Amino acid sequence: MSEKDILNVRTALLITLSVLVVVILWRRFRQRVLAEDMPAPPHAELLGIQLAYHPARLLVELKLPSDQVIRTRLLDSSHEPFHTWSEEPVSTGTRTLERTLPTLADGTYFLEMATATQRTVRQFRLQQA
Repeated sequence: MSEKDILNVRTALLITLSVLVVVILWRRFRQRVLAEDMPAPPHAELLGIQLAYHPARLLVELKLPSDQVIRTRLLDSSHEPFHTWSEEPVSTGTRTLERTLPTLADGTYFLEMATATQRTVRQFRLQQA
């Protein structure tokens, strides 16, 4: 190999190494920003709603990544709240909450579940007859 070839290889290696260092530093910076400065809050997951009768009640299955306070409301077909249950602290894991329904006519209703960081609405149909 001539001295010019060695110089070209050395230059190529220096450029490649510089680019690699910049890429690694950028990835670390991005991971740090995403992990520390913009953390995603843990969300409760509403797994399902079951309707039980006599007396009419909702069985709400939740999966919680951390201890949270759950607020639930009953909404009519136009999404206006008309019944609110008391807030309930719920511990981590998969849990089932039972919500006794007020006297309601048959029809379509919505259950709103809310925590400090989210709001989830699910539809259900009440047919008692």
